[in-house]
Parts: sequence; C-alpha cells; structure tokens
Amino acid sequence: MPAPTGTADGSLPPSSPLPPPTVERSQPTPPDVPVVDVKPVYVMARQESYHASHATTATKTDTPIMETPFSIQVVPQQVLKDQQTTRLDHALNNVSGVFANQSLSLFESFTIRGFETFDYYREGTRFQSALTQTGRREMANLERIEVLKGPASILYGRIQPGGMINLVTKKPLEESYYSIQQQVGSYDFYRTALDATSKLNESGSLLYRFNMSYENKGSFREFIDDKKLFIAPVVQWKLSERTQITFDGEYSKGKVRPDYGTVALGTRPATLPIERNLGESFAKADYTALLGGFNWSHEFNSQWKIQHRAYLQSTKEDDQVVLPLALQADNETLDRFFAGFQGNKHKTYTTSLDLTGHFDTFGLKHRLLVGGDYYQFKNTATMVDNFAFPSINIFNPVHGGNPIHDPADNFAFDLREKWFGLYLQDQVELPFHLHLLAGLRYDSAEITTDNTFGGTRTVSSSRQSAVTPRVGLLWQPIKEFALYGNYVEGFGVPNIGSLGVTGERLKAETSQQWEAGVKTEFMDGRWTATLSYFDLTKQNVATGHPDPVLAALGFSVQTGEARNKGVELDVAGEVLPGLDVIATYTYTNSEITQMNDGTVGNRFPNVPKHAGSLWTTYRFQEPRLAGWKVGAGLVARGEREGNRENDYQMPGYVLVNLMASYTMHVGATRLTAQLNVDNLLGQEYFPSSAGFGRGRIDIGAPRFFLGSLKMEF
Repeated sequence: MPAPTGTADGSLPPSSPLPPPTVERSQPTPPDVPVVDVKPVYVMARQESYHASHATTATKTDTPIMETPFSIQVVPQQVLKDQQTTRLDHALNNVSGVFANQSLSLFESFTIRGFETFDYYREGTRFQSALTQTGRREMANLERIEVLKGPASILYGRIQPGGMINLVTKKPLEESYYSIQQQVGSYDFYRTALDATSKLNESGSLLYRFNMSYENKGSFREFIDDKKLFIAPVVQWKLSERTQITFDGEYSKGKVRPDYGTVALGTRPATLPIERNLGESFAKADYTALLGGFNWSHEFNSQWKIQHRAYLQSTKEDDQVVLPLALQADNETLDRFFAGFQGNKHKTYTTSLDLTGHFDTFGLKHRLLVGGDYYQFKNTATMVDNFAFPSINIFNPVHGGNPIHDPADNFAFDLREKWFGLYLQDQVELPFHLHLLAGLRYDSAEITTDNTFGGTRTVSSSRQSAVTPRVGLLWQPIKEFALYGNYVEGFGVPNIGSLGVTGERLKAETSQQWEAGVKTEFMDGRWTATLSYFDLTKQNVATGHPDPVLAALGFSVQTGEARNKGVELDVAGEVLPGLDVIATYTYTNSEITQMNDGTVGNRFPNVPKHAGSLWTTYRFQEPRLAGWKVGAGLVARGEREGNRENDYQMPGYVLVNLMASYTMHVGATRLTAQLNVDNLLGQEYFPSSAGFGRGRIDIGAPRFFLGSLKMEF
C-alpha cells in the first residue's frame, strides 16, 4: 500500500490510513509490550495534531491562518477522536466565545460572541436548524469544524453577526482505509460507526467514501430515549489533472424525545430530582432528512480556478411536545401547554459559483475571489396546540393529560425565502509583510409568508437589499508573529414574526464589528495562539411599540440595539513532544443598549462574563509504553442570565473530563481501546436556557462513561 500523499504544508492529510511500518531489525521489540510491531504507533503520532495551519471558511480561499486578518478557529479531527465527540455542542466547547443554547434536542442553537444563531453550515451550505428540526447534527462524516468569528454575511449571506459554524466533511482518499467503531456508554448509550474509502478503478480517477452510524441511547431523564440512522456516501471523479467533480449526499432518520429541562424558582433553577421530567411520555418527534448535491472545479492554469456547488436539502418532521408556561403564585403548580407540528416539511436549494485567481500588479501579489450565490428556502406545516393542557405539581408530579386540540386553533403557515448575492474580495500582499483583505457584497432578499389561523388567511412579503463591506489588515514581521485588525458589516436575518404599526414587515437586522488581535505560531508551526479583542453591535432589533396599546396589539418598532465586546484567547497544538493542548478563554461584556421592554442595561441570556476550557493529552514516548495515551480537561462557565429580563441566573460550573486509550497493531489492523469520563466529579449544573421566559432550562448530564473499541484496516 503506497504512503499517503502529503498536503500543501507538508503534513499527512487528515484521516489518511497508516503507511506500512518500516521495521528496523537491529532494534528488537521490548519483550513486555503485547504488540506485533510497535513502529506504526510512532508513524501515527506524526499524524496526530491539534494544530491547523489552513482554513477556508474565512476567505473561501486556502489562506494560511497566520495570514488571515480575522479570528478563525478549527477543531481538528484528532480532538474529536480524543474526546469521543458525538455532539456538535460538545465539540464547540473547544472554541472561545461559542456556547450552546437549550434546544429540546430537536435542533442546534448556539451563542457566538454574545448573539444567538440557529444556523450552521456544511461545506458552506446553510442549514436552518430551528425550522428543519432534525435532531442534533451527526458527526460521523465530519473531518473538522471551522468557526469564523464576527459577521460572515459577505461570503455566505444573511446570518446572525456573532459568527458562523462551518462543518468540513471527510473526503475520499486514494489509499484504502476502513474502520469500524463500537461505543458503549452510561444510560444505555450505544453507537456504531463505519468509515470506508478507496479507489473504484485501477487508475484512481474514481474515488469513494462511505460513512454510516447508528445510535440508540437512553438518558438520566425520565421518558427520554433517542434513535437515529445516518448514511453519507461520497464519489469523486477526477476527469483530469485539473478537473474534478464530487457527488455527495446524506440520509438520516430518527426519533427524538424532546426534553425542555426544568423551570426557574426565584432567581435560580428549581431544585428537583435530576431525573424528573415535567413533560409527558407521549412527547416525541420523528424526522427524515435528505441532502444531495455536487461540487466541481476546474483549474484553467496554475493561477485561475473556477468552482461550482449545488445542493438540495429536504426534511419531513412531525412532533408533539408539552412545554411549560409559568409557575403559579404557589411556586409549585406549573402551567403547561401542548403543541406540535403536523407535516412539517422544508426544502432548500442553494448554489454558489466562485472564480479565484492569482496575479501581480506593480509588484503586488493578489488573490482575487469573484462569486455569487443563490438560496431558496420553503417551509410548510400546520401547528397545533392546546393551552388548556393540565398543569403539574413540580414537587409531586402526577403525569397524564390529553394531547387533543381544537382544530379551530390550528395555525397553517407557508414560509418562502429567496436571496441572491454577488461578492468581490481581494487579498493583497503589500510591502513590509503587510496583508490586506478587502471585500464587498451585494444582497437582494425576499421573504413571503402565507398564514391561516381561525379561517383567516394573511399573506405578506418583504424585499430588501444591502451592500456590506469588510476590510482587514495583517502585519507579519516574522513568520511566528502577526498583528491584525478588521472592520466588518453584516446584513442579518429578517424579523419574520414582527410587524410595524401599518402592518409592514420590518427590515433585516444590521451589525458592525471592530476587531484587533495577535496571532502566534511557534515550534516550527506545531502550535498556534490567537488573542483578539472585539466590539460588535447589532441594530434594527424588533422591540415593542412605545405606545402600550399598540404594543399590546403586537406591533413593533426597530429601535432595539445590543452590544457585545470582549477578549478571546485560543491556543492549540503540540507544546512538547507527545503533549497536545487545546485551550480557550473568553471575557464578554454583554449589554442591551436600546429596547422598549425595560431590559436596557441587561445582559443577553446564556452569555457568561468569563468562560474557558482546557483539554490536553499525552502520547507516551517511552518504547515500553508505546501506544498509550492519557488526557484530561476542564470546561468552565461563569454565571449566566437565564432570560432577557435577567430575573434568574444559572450558576457557574467547572467540569472535569478524563480519557485513556491504548493502541496496538496486529498485522495490518490497528486496534484502539478508549475510555472517556465526562463530568468526573458528578457536578450538578445547568448548561443553558431557551433565553426567554422562566422555563426550558437544560440540565447537565451527571458522570458519564463512554467506552470505545475501534478497528482500522
């Protein structure tokens, strides 16, 4: 089997199989090591890295991170393996300023630099998680996760200003590689994952990759058990040395038991038995999701390249949930309501075309990007509810209740969203080791809603356009050190649920960010650090009309404003031979600066003032201990506000996590046994809330053991 081809930076490509060992006969194997041949362990050690030198999300070009005048952080494959990460929110604990929000386990929601987003991206393709509701994102086919901090709309369209999460998937390899992994954990957690890649013909012009996983898990909470199947095939056709086309898809099917957690009592989450569920056993969601598409690229020559992507997403989901309203005056009786989607369907079509080129003018080197994208989203469903659903005593619950509803209360909706954008970006190498990035985007967006409630149909539409700039400057006087700054404007998401006093749809939110920072890369590029300061403001936030009568009728004005500023530190890489570290620290000063609901001066919910994480592993270098790895980490969160009113808080917490693994080779097979322990001390904690009201507070998992056995061929 040939050795893997090196990447641009000279390292081995991610997820590459091991080359065969080169055995030195003059160096005998230690007699007490139960390994057929220990040499592959050292070969693998060279591939294990927490350091990432390049990322494409920030610029859509393969620019070194040290030359990118923005904060772009990467969670590489090896971190995902060492932490046995099966959830996106757990993986993002390794990125500063990113915090998960309560989501009923039906979708993903994150706060980035203080602002909440319901969207994430897969290879630059947008997923509106809150509307598609297909459970938590599967990780089986993910190579790494890239997070761009600050407004990202110039390259990717309308998005909340805190930043974007981009999932980079595993690609086909010419060298054959196969693996099967079985994971077993606490609370009846079972997961099986397969990974296979090779060439389909002798010449290697056709390659494939196939990932699959099946997960069946229980919970420490009553009524909760989830199942999901995930399949992700990829085929790549290299038509020539300069032209390729890749077809890929994903299929997932699952059942989720929603869990809205607990409620606030006074200024803290209620103290209840950790397993107590204040919902009902019939609550569930069933979903099916499909994604299919292609991307092709052609290099005209060594300087110019064109790339085109097109993807279609489709989901279908039905659910029924029991949600809290509020505690009654006795602070014991919880009012609840029944709600659900019937026939919740969505389809998304998205495409983008990019032309990149390298050229010189007057001795200056340019990396030019010219592109355009089109996005179309359609979501239809019927919402049902029963606001007379029986209440429950939180201290002495008696479950039961009828999920029937009055058809007259049905709310049918049809949401359609379209936009197209054109963007231009130039990266220029200036004298004195300066790197300038300047870009501009034009957006045209249209949103149409067609709703029927109580026999009354309401149709409305809104069309908006905007031009947004961004500019960044980086000075790299030596290879290991860089200073950078940037200014970015964002064209945000629309205020879909808000109306002006004349019935018109409100404008989209806008944002501006100033950022300055320092980047370092030491020890021959084995570890990097980014320290950044940001000042990010969002305007055009919908807030109640200043006239109380009009506010009571549901009319809004766009005078709301919020500001988040702070400091972020990210460190990742090999600090000593065998010792890998990824660590973060975040300080965020969050403030609502304008609002008509009495919340001016309050902090945004789910945004701790101080937060950090540390994860480190050590691969033993001594021959007698070859194959062993141990690791430990901390996740720390300060006190967070539970809602915008700031009338209750979730206490801060520190979690301790551990891991140990042993790898041995038997012939051509690499066998790894691994054990992870999360929340070693069994701390009770509340990771997040829904951000509004006084219910839907997540309850953190107690001590959790996860064992794994993985075979690689």
